[in-house]
Amino acid sequence: MSAARREAARRAFRPRLLLAAALIGLVAGAAGIVFRLVLSGIQWLAFGSGSEMLVTALAGAPQWRIVLAPALGGLAIGLVYRFVVPGTFPLGPADAIAAAWRGTTLPPARSLAGTLINAASLGVGASVGREGPIVLLGGALGSWFARMLAAPPETARILLAAGVAGCVASSFNAPAAGAVFALEVVLLAYRAEPLPALAVASVVGALVGRAWFGDVALFPVPDYALPGIAEAPAFLLLGVLCAAAALAMMRAIFAAAVGLAPLPGPWWLKTGAAGLAVGIVALWIPEVLSYGQEAAHAAMLGKYGLAMLLAIVAAKLAATAVSLGGGFGGGVFSPALVLGAALGGAFGHALALAFPGMTAAPGIYAVAGAAALSAPVVGAPVSTALIVLEMTEAWGIAPGVAIAALVATAICRPLVGRSFFTWQLERRGVVLDGAPPTSPRRRKA
Repeated sequence: MSAARREAARRAFRPRLLLAAALIGLVAGAAGIVFRLVLSGIQWLAFGSGSEMLVTALAGAPQWRIVLAPALGGLAIGLVYRFVVPGTFPLGPADAIAAAWRGTTLPPARSLAGTLINAASLGVGASVGREGPIVLLGGALGSWFARMLAAPPETARILLAAGVAGCVASSFNAPAAGAVFALEVVLLAYRAEPLPALAVASVVGALVGRAWFGDVALFPVPDYALPGIAEAPAFLLLGVLCAAAALAMMRAIFAAAVGLAPLPGPWWLKTGAAGLAVGIVALWIPEVLSYGQEAAHAAMLGKYGLAMLLAIVAAKLAATAVSLGGGFGGGVFSPALVLGAALGGAFGHALALAFPGMTAAPGIYAVAGAAALSAPVVGAPVSTALIVLEMTEAWGIAPGVAIAALVATAICRPLVGRSFFTWQLERRGVVLDGAPPTSPRRRKA
């Protein structure tokens, strides 16, 4: 082994770094539990149910509640922007990525405020994702440890990512994907040196989450298996379709924000109007509300017909664009997951109509579609495929999931950059190009 490789291995397996990662995983795992409990409490206040099966819970709810919960919630969130945190925007995954890139830390007060605003947005039914606040919360906890230890920039970068890995693993019961997600999304590189610390934080975070929620898959599905190699072109085509849908979703979010900006009236009214629009759509398609766990799972189980799946795709795309463009806080992974599952299921139904008895079940394509549409949005084809497989335990269709996710990412990346988050930063004038400014690679160069 060369001297450079021995030095890299020594840095990766530093006992102090691994111990810090374990502590971060422990705290981040607990924080992930608290976040889900807070979200459940806000949802109970808004809709009278804290269940993640929100569509079922609202089956007998009065229509006025379905409409007014996101509308009044949006109005309240808009007023918070106006009077509590004026002149700023809530932090999100893009800010965690930028902080890790620079080797700096996230501001604790603004990070907490952003996490609470995101939780409130989800709780009142905005069509956003829960991974956004999870990434922000985990990154803030990792940053807190970095400040306590007076860590140099490269170590601070790893500790921030370790917090993200622990929170993601706890929230999604995905110990393998949590570490890879932090590499792909936060550190923007496949590097061996941070991996031991990220793996420790991810495993500890997942164990903490399992101690509270139990070791159960979020989206259990039947024992799916691929019919054979002849099905591979279908997954390739699904990847192409999911790439088009991912591009449409990302562009729609930015278009909604640009379109709402010049409208007359204060911004807090626009957030309330965005919530009202989501509530009206939810009267017919309640699957658009919040992060849509029940809708994605139902699509993966093949419970929806072709027409309903297409309706969910159109409604969820519009509701997500209006929610994020209108000022609600939240992530993009969960909406992309729902969109991908619905689009994949619709694709499976269409194939079954075209080739009766010759194709895989629509639920199989729903699982693959969930990974394929999410992968280019968050810029993480490997960890996205892993998260979906860990959430479903559908390891028998892993090749199809991987094909679809890689194809979709390969199409989108030249068009929008690495991810929705880096595109978001570029629109703010922050370009992440080459090696991080304080990394050993940049210094050697």
